[in-house]
Amino acid sequence: MDSKLEEVLKGVVKEFAIDKEFLIKATQKFVSDMDEGLSSKEQTREHMPMIPTFVTSLPTGKEKGIFLAADLGGTNFRVCSINLHGDHTFELKQSKFKVPQDLMSNNTAENLFRYLASKVGSFLNEHHSETSESLKLGFTFSFPVNQTALNRGTLIRWTKGFDLPECVNKDVVELLQANLDALKLNVDVVALANDTVGTLLSRAYSNNPSQTNANTVVGAIFGTGTNGAYFDTIDKIKKLDSASVGKNVSGMVINTEWGSFDNTLEILPSTKYDVIVDKETANPGYHLFEKRISGMFLGELLRVTLIELFKEGHIFTDLYKSRGGSLPHRLAEPWQLSSEVLSYMQIDDSTDLKMSQLILENVLRLPTTKVERIFIQQLTQAISNRAAYLSAIPLAAILIRVKDQYKDDPKDFEFGCDGSVVEFYPGFREKVLKAIELIDPLKGENKKVRLQIAKDGSGVGAALCASVA
Repeated sequence: MDSKLEEVLKGVVKEFAIDKEFLIKATQKFVSDMDEGLSSKEQTREHMPMIPTFVTSLPTGKEKGIFLAADLGGTNFRVCSINLHGDHTFELKQSKFKVPQDLMSNNTAENLFRYLASKVGSFLNEHHSETSESLKLGFTFSFPVNQTALNRGTLIRWTKGFDLPECVNKDVVELLQANLDALKLNVDVVALANDTVGTLLSRAYSNNPSQTNANTVVGAIFGTGTNGAYFDTIDKIKKLDSASVGKNVSGMVINTEWGSFDNTLEILPSTKYDVIVDKETANPGYHLFEKRISGMFLGELLRVTLIELFKEGHIFTDLYKSRGGSLPHRLAEPWQLSSEVLSYMQIDDSTDLKMSQLILENVLRLPTTKVERIFIQQLTQAISNRAAYLSAIPLAAILIRVKDQYKDDPKDFEFGCDGSVVEFYPGFREKVLKAIELIDPLKGENKKVRLQIAKDGSGVGAALCASVA
C-alpha cells in the first residue's frame, strides 16, 4: 500500500476510533438520560423512552407449569408452549405460521386477529388436545405500543410492512383475547411482552446463581437492531402513577429502547458516513445509537465509506477506467452488504485475502486488487470495533445504576444477550467486555462481569411473563 493510501486509511480509521475518555463521558450521559427518561411522561425524540413494563419481579428458576407464548414479530406468527420444570430448565414446543400478505394491509384488525387466534387453536389441537384447564399466554407483539398494565397495551403505529389503520389506538391484548374467546379456546392472554424483556427473563430463569456465581442484570439484543431491559427500583421510576402499581411492588423491569440514546448527537461520534446512512433510512434523525452499532447498518456503513473514498479518488480508480467510467451497480445500491459478509472479511487470513476477493465478487460483483482488499479489511475492523465499544456504554451505565441493589451480594454480574451480532460476529463479545473494563463501572469492587447468550426471549421470555402474571 503506497504511503498516500496508507494516510487515507489511517485518517478514516481514526474517525471511527473510540477512546477511554469518550467511553466514560458517554456512559455518564447515558446514566443521566436514563434518569430523564424515567421522569418524563412525554416521549420525544430527545428522550430515551425508558418504558415501564409492569413486570415486577425476575424469575428465580423455580417457576413451574405449562405456559403459552405467541409472537407476532413480522411476517411470521409463532406459537409455543413452554413447560417450566422449576429447576432452571424447560421444554419447548412450537409452530410457525406465515402471515398472509393480504392480512397485513388493506384489511381489518378483526381479520388479522381472528387468523392469529385460529393458529393458537391449531397449535393447541396438535400439542395440547388433552389439556382441559385454562392456559396462560404471554403475547410478544414487536410493534410500538403504549403499555399501561402487564396485560394492556394500545398500538401506537404499525411497522415492518403492516398497515391496518383501524387497529391503531386499540388494545392488542383485548383484540387477541376476544378472538380466542370467539373460538371457545380456554386461553387467557395475561401478559404483553417485549422480546428484550423476554431475553432478560429467559436468562434469569436459566441462570442458576449457585453454579454460575452471577446475577443476571440486563437482557440485551445486539442483532439486526439493538435494545436492552433491566430491573429498577420503584422509587427511581418517577413517571409511574402510584395508582398503577400495587402496594407491595418494590421494582419493575424497564424496556430502555436504548437505540434512541442521544438522538441529538450531543456526544455520539458522527462521521460524514454516518450522516449519509441516516439519510437513507425510513426514520432519519431517530435511533442514531442503533444506526452505529446494529447489524442492519454495519454493512451499509462500509459500502457508503467505500463509495465516498472512491469519489475522492482514493480507491477503485483502475476498475472505474477499465469499465469505461462506471462502478458495479450493486456497489451503488444501498443495503447490499450484510454484517455476515463483514464478519467473513474481517477474519479472512487466506493468502492475498482470496476469500474476501470471492465474497466481494459474489455479493457486489466487485473485482478488487490485493491492496484494496487489505484496505477494506482494515475499514471493516474499524467499523465493527466502534460498534462493539459503543455497545458497552449502555451495559456499563446499567451496572452503575443497579450495583447498589446487589451491594450485600458477593456474586458477579452477567448480561443475557441475544442477536446475530453478539452471537456470531468475530471478537464482538470480547471487545464489548474490554470496553466495559475501560469504563470500570464497578470502581474496584471485587466482582466480574460476564456476557452470556440468552436464546429465545420472545418465546420463553413471553411464557415467563405469563408465569408471573
